[in-house]
Amino acid sequence: MGIASVISWILGNAFLWLFPVGVVTAIVKLRRAAFARRVATASYVVWGETLFYAMGIGMVYNGIMHAYFGNIVAPSIGWAQSPFEYELGWFSIGIGTVAIISLWRGYEMRLAVTVATAIFLFAAAAQHLQEMLVAHNYAPNNAGPILWVGDIAYPVILLVLAFLSRDAHERYERIG
Repeated sequence: MGIASVISWILGNAFLWLFPVGVVTAIVKLRRAAFARRVATASYVVWGETLFYAMGIGMVYNGIMHAYFGNIVAPSIGWAQSPFEYELGWFSIGIGTVAIISLWRGYEMRLAVTVATAIFLFAAAAQHLQEMLVAHNYAPNNAGPILWVGDIAYPVILLVLAFLSRDAHERYERIG
């Protein structure tokens, strides 16, 4: 695999590697908190970091790709480019920005962005599944990891983390 292939994979699969970056960052923060004898709830810290990286940075990146590189993104989904790409891109940039901000704004904001993102991603999953069943669209970014990981697994994980964190925000001390 050449360097061009590696770069292409990294740019084309940001949603796959940003989630582990968030988890690793959370582990580092939790270890720092334990070393400093500060209270930190694992679910709350992991939730914040995955929102920041996977949903925040990931959605902003996704939005830029849809809004300004729709001629590349749309065919990878099996769609024709349309003005909808620009609208979807800017929605993704907006929700991603709110996800980034939520790292510092507490439980309620994290919950709001999690619910909004989950609704959006579950609807995207339903659309991708319909495309597979009705239009036989098995393009890589319609039927591949974006569907199963990005549109189904991520929102489920975020909702579970939100549930597990429902009381943690009261005990959480900022571990920066």
